[in-house]
Amino acid sequence: MREKLREHKLFFLVLLLLVLILSYAGLSIYNVYSLKRYDEEFLPNTYLERFDMTSYTFEHAHVKIDFYEDYILDKKIVLEANSNPYEYTLKELGVSVDQERTIEQVRKYQKSLGYSKKLMIVNNNIQKTFPFLYKVDTEVLQNVLLELRNKTSVEAVNGFFDVSEGVHYNSGVNGFNLDIQENVQTIVDFVSKGITEGSTVKLVGEEVAAQANESYKAIDTMTSSFVTTFMPYSYYRNINLNTALNYINGTILEPGEVFSYCKTAGPFNRTGYVFYYEFVGNGVCQIATTTYNAALLGGLEILKRYPHAKKSLYVAGGLDATVASYSSGWCVDMQFKNTYDYPIYIKAYSVGDQAHVEFWSNHDAKKGLEYTTSSTKIGVRGYRTFLHTWKDGEEIDVQKITDTWYTEE
Repeated sequence: MREKLREHKLFFLVLLLLVLILSYAGLSIYNVYSLKRYDEEFLPNTYLERFDMTSYTFEHAHVKIDFYEDYILDKKIVLEANSNPYEYTLKELGVSVDQERTIEQVRKYQKSLGYSKKLMIVNNNIQKTFPFLYKVDTEVLQNVLLELRNKTSVEAVNGFFDVSEGVHYNSGVNGFNLDIQENVQTIVDFVSKGITEGSTVKLVGEEVAAQANESYKAIDTMTSSFVTTFMPYSYYRNINLNTALNYINGTILEPGEVFSYCKTAGPFNRTGYVFYYEFVGNGVCQIATTTYNAALLGGLEILKRYPHAKKSLYVAGGLDATVASYSSGWCVDMQFKNTYDYPIYIKAYSVGDQAHVEFWSNHDAKKGLEYTTSSTKIGVRGYRTFLHTWKDGEEIDVQKITDTWYTEE
């Protein structure tokens, strides 16, 4: 009796085990069959960015992407060119969804999953999100960049002197020219890796360096100036005066360089000068005289200076400088040397009936010294001129400049 009972128990145990095995096998077969569909279909809770692709087959996913493509391509990115941001939608840049690559990335991922991993995803509703992948119409993109180049390209502005208020040297501004082909490739590479809303792509270009002389930045002070008065109603003579001022205006003298009035303002038959009284260019001597006195007051070394035959009315005796005669091509010249350690900028102009010549250099060019001139009459037609040197308001030296003898009254 006990033996029979033991046999029955064993039979039921074997039967139960068989049922369990068959059930598990059946369930496994069912699961394998059920998961087979995901060879060609998105797994549940699979997203392309914010779009749920559950139940879509890979073949028909295009329908949904097509429907939302305009919305997807409204995503904006920033192109930064020459440090300035420019915002564009993907569509404006010629970007479209690369549907084949977008779908294929999902297919490859699902194909790589093992049976148990895939089953866990399905049973536990695990969400997986993939980015859209894109392609670029390079012709459209190139046209966009050509338009952008027109906005961002800047011509180099070389260094220049701003003389609107005093004299100030500006180093200029570097130019920029957008590189179209290199930036097309940069954007194509960027887009091919997927895009995040608001991403910034830094565009490259050629920087064109402005030409500048940084030593001119040292020019910050008017070191000397002189003014002479002319007759405003003398029309043709005043044309010559202003022509001479224009020719010397903006002259830059480097340390040790010699200024020649004849080379800078002459010859006096060049463009702008007119015949007045006895010869072409008559009147240029007044500007030479104005320049000569500015050089004296700047403490510069005078190399050449010749007086008129007759004392000039616009300056004290012995402080005039002639440069022209009856022959328009002849110039006896007035020259001085820049003895400063800094460049000199000459600013020359007229206001009303006054001719102004200003020398601009560094505030330390004269090393704290100031200069004045004086004229003393000697004999009937002679004048002796002096250069006075001052420091901290006290005269520290007096030097004779020259003796001048006029042959005419």
